[in-house]
Amino acid sequence: MVAVRGLVAPGLPPRATPANAQIAHSGQACVVKEDNISERIYTIREGDRLELQCLVKGHPRPQVRWTKTAGSASDKFQETSIYNETLRIEGIQRVQGGRYYCKADNGVGVAAIKSIRVDVQYLVLHRV
Repeated sequence: MVAVRGLVAPGLPPRATPANAQIAHSGQACVVKEDNISERIYTIREGDRLELQCLVKGHPRPQVRWTKTAGSASDKFQETSIYNETLRIEGIQRVQGGRYYCKADNGVGVAAIKSIRVDVQYLVLHRV
């Protein structure tokens, strides 16, 4: 039997396709260009909830892993990885700002990796 436009005849296993990933977020983000490099930056206020989703495609279904770079050494998230499509951080702190990576891998072809920089805005208190 012949597959047509990605459809497979009954009884045959679906065709394997490489992982594809995209990061979605619940707020506004901007794209900044510096020296011909595009970067997605998501700005959030300290204390708010950060929610990032790694939207994946591929067959078999890709496994998702979140990692982070750039931040404080005391940031526990840096030391571990999150294996889930949705990354949530309640009451985000400024030390949790940095670059977050979503890696989707299903063993077919090369893993898909997307990133977004999270900038945490915070209030500076001045003593009077």
